[in-house]
Amino acid sequence: MKIGDKIKDNDPRAGNRVLTIIGTDVTTRRVEAKAHNSGRIVWIRESSIHTDGKPRRSGFDLVKDN
Repeated sequence: MKIGDKIKDNDPRAGNRVLTIIGTDVTTRRVEAKAHNSGRIVWIRESSIHTDGKPRRSGFDLVKDN
């Protein structure tokens, strides 16, 4: 994961919430992400971001740009 990557929330209650990674903290293993629609900034644990493409109901998926 790097700055500028997009992640999608897998929680069905969140709708299609997509966030953009705007920073990382190596010591705490978290990423800082900004919501597209509201501009809200949140910190997310790296362990809850899945990059393998398997469908899940929790956490976040890395969005592939085609």
